[in-house]
Amino acid sequence: MQNVICALQGAVLFVGKLPDLAFHSTVTPAAIAGLDTDIKKRIKGSSQWMTARCFVFDGTLNHETVLNGTVGILFADPGSEIGELLTKEAGPERLAKNPSWTGDLISTCWEILKTKPESYPAIFGKTFPFNRLSPTKNILDDNRLIYVLRQLIDNPEETVNVEKLSDAIGMSSSWLQHEFKNAVGLPLRAFRKWFRIKTAVIFLQQGATMADSAIAAGFYDQAHFTNVFREIFGISPSLVFSKGEPIHWYVQNEQIEKMLISLEK
Repeated sequence: MQNVICALQGAVLFVGKLPDLAFHSTVTPAAIAGLDTDIKKRIKGSSQWMTARCFVFDGTLNHETVLNGTVGILFADPGSEIGELLTKEAGPERLAKNPSWTGDLISTCWEILKTKPESYPAIFGKTFPFNRLSPTKNILDDNRLIYVLRQLIDNPEETVNVEKLSDAIGMSSSWLQHEFKNAVGLPLRAFRKWFRIKTAVIFLQQGATMADSAIAAGFYDQAHFTNVFREIFGISPSLVFSKGEPIHWYVQNEQIEKMLISLEK
């Protein structure tokens, strides 16, 4: 089965198979659903296992998960609309079972696995919580944002200097960060992380080692790549990118995807 990773406005959706997850925290709010069977979860410090088709939890919760079959995991971006929704759903206990939209999340994940990428926009456009998000700005309407995006793509190894980028386009750093997030759906630094991770995955799929892929994508070394990946997903990349496992990437903002394709050639 092909694993799918979708970079969405305000979230990341992983659909596929993973091994059981040892105690960890995801840093950001998340939801995990078993597509064909229940999931078992245990909070650190407790001997009691909980069983549910779907769990919602905030990023501070340290927990262990037993997975059986195919799963869908929705990771929210910090401060995003989806993040606020998941945090509220998790409640004061920081963990909740089977939210009202469990069925929607499961059906969305199955559709993603069974259809081609060109059908994804229609799928996300009709399902909760993706259909509740504010629309993104048209990035191609602003040459200044295109310039910033090109800088991030052409120089993945460089540290993001927001002040330098904002000076280059003649705008304040606060304006740049606000407009970039409105257009892309991700904060500027978060997008840079995503692009570098995607680049590393491309090299991995071409047969490169984890270390060589990390360097080629602009990370300092393999450990840096692993740490950034864990920061976003809460799990090690070695758990996702098992040898021989195909990975399909999808970026929700189609205009950005077209730019990435043209710039990667």
